[in-house]
Amino acid sequence: MIELDLREEPVREAPAPRDWIRGSRWVAVAITLGLLIGLVGSVPVLRRLHLTATVALPAGADFTLTDRRVYTLHGGTTPVVSAFTLNGQRLWQANSRFTGDVAFHEAGDVLLVTGVNRSGQPETLGVDALTGTQRWTRPEQIVPLADGRTGLVTTPVFDRGTLPDGTVARDPEGNPVAITPTSTLLRAVDLADGHDLWSGSYAGSARREPLPGTAEIVVADPAGVTVLDARTGEARRSVPIEGGFAIDDLLVSDQLIIVQQGRRGGGHTYAFRPDTLERVWRIQLPGNTALGFGCHDVPCVTDMATTSVLDPETGAVAYEIPMASLLRLGGHTLIDPHAAGAGPSVVTSPDGTSTPLTGWTLVSPNLDPAARSAAPALLTREADGRAWLATLNRAGTPYELGSLAPAILDCQSASTTIACRTGRQEMRIWQLRGVRP
Repeated sequence: MIELDLREEPVREAPAPRDWIRGSRWVAVAITLGLLIGLVGSVPVLRRLHLTATVALPAGADFTLTDRRVYTLHGGTTPVVSAFTLNGQRLWQANSRFTGDVAFHEAGDVLLVTGVNRSGQPETLGVDALTGTQRWTRPEQIVPLADGRTGLVTTPVFDRGTLPDGTVARDPEGNPVAITPTSTLLRAVDLADGHDLWSGSYAGSARREPLPGTAEIVVADPAGVTVLDARTGEARRSVPIEGGFAIDDLLVSDQLIIVQQGRRGGGHTYAFRPDTLERVWRIQLPGNTALGFGCHDVPCVTDMATTSVLDPETGAVAYEIPMASLLRLGGHTLIDPHAAGAGPSVVTSPDGTSTPLTGWTLVSPNLDPAARSAAPALLTREADGRAWLATLNRAGTPYELGSLAPAILDCQSASTTIACRTGRQEMRIWQLRGVRP
């Protein structure tokens, strides 16, 4: 769990502390609001970047940026979580009982805080995003959906009586278990109060993914593909697939639903239209390839050395590149190579012709697939003792937005904001003005 450590007057919206809060006073706000620092430390180009805040960020602290807030995690003997507005106001502070990494996901006015607690078990807290007041807690990882109201829990179910020959597998209590689940349980959770909405069981290692930009869930099991209403669990549309093979992978975008069957027995890979589940194509993939590994919103398959991008209409290989991650962002397909020292590039034609973005680094966007399509691609580079920020214009050419000194250590972006850690143990937050894909 997380427990708050309040040491100053609460913000206006804050209710009385709940049972997860250890009352004391708010820690003094260590924020310098941006205009003076913006003039000294940042040189905007064409006023595209508007510095909204500078926040103290100790060495080693992590942060997560959204379009509404910033959440920081400072580790140590007693890790501390803080929430800030984009103007640098600290909303609340908490002593974290999680160990290791903590994930933050906003869903409406609820903040989901997920990690591994001190007992070594996964746990998700539903927290009021404005005040830090705990609303509920559950002993599992919950994936929020695009509607901002619903979360999804996936639980594989194993049959202890059927172990593969020569395999030794045991659960945390030391009991033997099978490696392949005999069924998969799905549960939908109301994020307002943490209560279950519905549950359903699917055969084998069923795969599930949210359908981007909707309140729907795509489920693939050996029987076929079903699109469910996230709030009720009702099947809105479904389609069978031949063979009854186990499902190896599922790739869902707003363009295609791609299902890969187990290939050792001769399974196929299918593509369907998300809105109708009309089958677009069926292909047979080699046994050494994996569907969608390292690809985001781009249909592709990978082997140990190559990424093959598929034609969405036919499933044929459109082009091949050395092993890389691909991302659709702001109307561009961006290639981020896995090879050490290789920089990103932008695809400029359907045959895979790409232009290197020499010297630039792609900023990681904290966005779901539907939001990525409308968000600008953002880049950083260092030159002459300064760090430069840029976006891509329609032709895929970097367009510089501004710079700052000293050099930045890392950045994150959302749809209209960007935040960077600097060498002065601080974080700067900008609003993007007039920047569109």
